[in-house]
Amino acid sequence: MKIRVKSHEFAQARIIKGYSQRGLATALKRAVSYICQVENGHRNPSPQVARQICEVLEVDFEVIFFITNVHKSEQKSA
Repeated sequence: MKIRVKSHEFAQARIIKGYSQRGLATALKRAVSYICQVENGHRNPSPQVARQICEVLEVDFEVIFFITNVHKSEQKSA
């Protein structure tokens, strides 16, 4: 399984809570580039990071993330 982001909803939740990407990165003790990649769907967060993001943004997981199954062809390339 992979955790995927709902990019628009993620950005909206971040902005509503008053965070820039840099501010969110600081709150999470992560690199700004990592937050940007997650927000744009170029990187999938670990379950722990996804939970931290939800806690900081005060949103339920389902609001900004969804889970997909990994097919065997994806597992080989991962």
